[in-house]
Amino acid sequence: MANNIIYGKFQLDDKVYPFFFVDYIITITQTPYEFNSDFADVYHFNYLKGVTHNNKYIFFLDCDIVGGSLAQISSNLQLVCKGYILSNSSADCYDRIEFSSSALNGFYSPRRAIGIDHDEVRFGARGLTFKNYEDTSRNFSCIINGEHIDCTLAFRSSVTLKPEDSSIGSVNTTLSMKFSEPKSITKLAQYYLYVHDFLVFVNFRADVPIDNVDLYGKVENEKYAKFGTAQFCQHDCSQYSADNRRSISYNDLPGECLPNVFSIIAERREQDCYNPFFIPLDGKDARYFDSAKWLITAISFEGEFNRRYPDFKYETDEKFKITKDLLLKTIDDAILASGVSINNKTNAAFKSFRSLVSHTDTTIREKFQFCMNRYVNEITPLIEKYVRIEGVDKDTDFAQAYADYRNSTAHGSIPPISKTEKITFQLMKCFIYVLVLEYGGVPYEKIKEILIRMF
Repeated sequence: MANNIIYGKFQLDDKVYPFFFVDYIITITQTPYEFNSDFADVYHFNYLKGVTHNNKYIFFLDCDIVGGSLAQISSNLQLVCKGYILSNSSADCYDRIEFSSSALNGFYSPRRAIGIDHDEVRFGARGLTFKNYEDTSRNFSCIINGEHIDCTLAFRSSVTLKPEDSSIGSVNTTLSMKFSEPKSITKLAQYYLYVHDFLVFVNFRADVPIDNVDLYGKVENEKYAKFGTAQFCQHDCSQYSADNRRSISYNDLPGECLPNVFSIIAERREQDCYNPFFIPLDGKDARYFDSAKWLITAISFEGEFNRRYPDFKYETDEKFKITKDLLLKTIDDAILASGVSINNKTNAAFKSFRSLVSHTDTTIREKFQFCMNRYVNEITPLIEKYVRIEGVDKDTDFAQAYADYRNSTAHGSIPPISKTEKITFQLMKCFIYVLVLEYGGVPYEKIKEILIRMF
């Protein structure tokens, strides 16, 4: 839909504006500077509501004036939006969302929906049947940012009767979210990102597509009727192809692991700890790395470790705990003796030093070594593979090598990447995934299988 021009009008403050819309750009048609002054003071809109040339309601989501304050003197009056909804209803709320994506097909295979009747005589397939919805759908509930959401993995099938078609139809996986009360369209992007971020994580690729976002309203009891479809601006996903052999699938997340991991990933933007920068943009980006990628991945690993074990050394090393407490007490006593607050400029040095001590815990080498020791069963097959491929001594101190290269690159001295750095780069990615999956309660044997398959 994004490549087709849509014409229509939208209303703002009792005034109607004609527009045409293409590639997420809304261009307001006008005589020279007719409407520019109307947008002199407000540059952002949560949503704008209009009607298209074919009498569909359209909602533009998260809109910004192109050019900001300079828009009022621009010859083109344009807004850019992050997404839009085409709807049969003027309602600005919904009760259920249904997502479809080829990445969801890879996660929960559509083959689960098809039964194959075998011919025992001819040793071949005799017929295909669609299994019952109850037998193939999977329900799970999540608590995300304090909100309860009921989710369902299911399948949507279509059959063509055109005699010239070579295929008889298709089956695609869907993920639906059902809410206890209607949700505003202003929250739609948030739920979209929940699903998008999870699919990025399970694919270790940023270019995962979400093909359709369908909106439903409750009509009676537990029955719903579709009334609209949404689209969001996203990466170029033309090179993406689902690959169950190199991604996390439904079978890897048994029991409560799926809702746990889904919630952990979905909550990250709200908790200001979302970090997609170590994840390749696409397949081409995944095939090479440099010092900048190495450093970004190192920072991502350390951030993940700190979230999982924020006071690791303080809680496990008694001597360290005693020393840290003594230093903090000494600084606090000195501030108290000064007779003024810690925020007084007289105590600026004490304040700075106290912050430094209070945030001191595990060294970067200790973080890496801890993961090497704790997850030795999960990463040993990978280390054996890496040292064989790179021709590196298996007794190399990878933790020290990590710390040395991390300190050099972070302080502007960037040595050439060696074979050892190639291995530590791979291990960092493994550790990030182990830390997340472990926190989600995924069994260690499953984690081991995932790492071997993905890295």
